[in-house]
Amino acid sequence: MLLKREGHVLLKRGEEVVAVRYVFGRFTRAAHWIRFAILIWLVVSGFYIAYPFLGRDFLTPTAFKFVQTYIRASHVLLGWVLIALTLVRIYEFLFVRSDGRLGLGDELRMGRVLFDRQAWREQIAYYVLLRKEHPVHVYSNYGPLQYLTYIALYLLILGISVTGILLAAPYQPEGLAGTLAGVLKPLEIWMGGLAQVRIWHHWFMWGIILFSVLHVYMVVWNSIRARTLLLEAMVSGYKAVEKP
Repeated sequence: MLLKREGHVLLKRGEEVVAVRYVFGRFTRAAHWIRFAILIWLVVSGFYIAYPFLGRDFLTPTAFKFVQTYIRASHVLLGWVLIALTLVRIYEFLFVRSDGRLGLGDELRMGRVLFDRQAWREQIAYYVLLRKEHPVHVYSNYGPLQYLTYIALYLLILGISVTGILLAAPYQPEGLAGTLAGVLKPLEIWMGGLAQVRIWHHWFMWGIILFSVLHVYMVVWNSIRARTLLLEAMVSGYKAVEKP
């Protein structure tokens, strides 16, 4: 239950009362869970496309076996949705301020935490259990390692999106994928052709899987150890206030 006292927002959980602040808006939370669901299906369907094991009834004519077609179509469709959400998120990162106005994005300005040696020392010490308190950076919602990891994630998503477009183009030569593939042709050649593009696509997928596992683990670990309510924040939008 949320309470407001003397300008502060308090969260009451049983007998415990925690000061919280609103850090994740509705759009951010909705987009996060939509991306999560999309990525799960893209991974599952991607594995199936690589190794189609359904619809192997040899008595049924090939013309009536559409399992691979349906799964591949959903894979491509949700791939485009992921690209759209990613472009919106990058735009928000670069140009949207916390008050909703356009300008130099607040999250972009937080990037100076990457060059803060003290921030690096505090965060590494916390993760190797040499520091008990969770480090707080008054000018950034992210620690340097967290910030760098999120940049790496979006580079992986951009990589898997570009390679996905190149792989979809032969089946949609006159569509958007075919048009973009024409622009990306030098990249396809640099990668070594479509066969190698597919390998790159798989490597990007494994990178995203690895990030997702580590991300879930670290969020849960931080929520329990530092009591930041970080896990709950992506549902309610409220995170515990940490003292610098």
